[in-house]
Amino acid sequence: METPQFEKESAENLVNSSDVAVNPENGLAIVVIKPDAFAKRDQIIKKIEDTGLYIVKTVSKKLPDDFVIGTMYTDLPKSIEEETLRHFNTGQSEIILLKGGKNILQKIISVTGGDTNPEKCDEKSIRYIFGEHFGRDLEDGKTYYRNAVHRAKDPQEQKEDLDKFEHWL
Repeated sequence: METPQFEKESAENLVNSSDVAVNPENGLAIVVIKPDAFAKRDQIIKKIEDTGLYIVKTVSKKLPDDFVIGTMYTDLPKSIEEETLRHFNTGQSEIILLKGGKNILQKIISVTGGDTNPEKCDEKSIRYIFGEHFGRDLEDGKTYYRNAVHRAKDPQEQKEDLDKFEHWL
């Protein structure tokens, strides 16, 4: 079931006319609440909003396998790829388009947590609070962490995520 949505034109108008001054090149970003944290999405969204980031639009969606692996995530080791698919196949995700100015990525990393392992994140971060505090040891010696949210780790990935998720928003 999808949450109520703005029409794409309305969302674009909102971004363009908002009183939050941003540079369009770096004022938007995507955060995805993963299926294991989906039930806590209202709490996660509140934490994001409390940082001063503005939620332009959200969409609830079960992401297809070929989008998760091949578009959203590329070049993963086979074991991590398989666990990622198992993770995303457990239910819906919440795709969130955020607006927040030049330092949006810094704010997102701060609120979500700086590491894929929730145990290594700040205790007030989304990954620490809503992620699993144990990794899944995989056969090849790698460890998979269900960390509640996907977000860009750098400006290049921020731009790529906006392009990847554009058709979902």
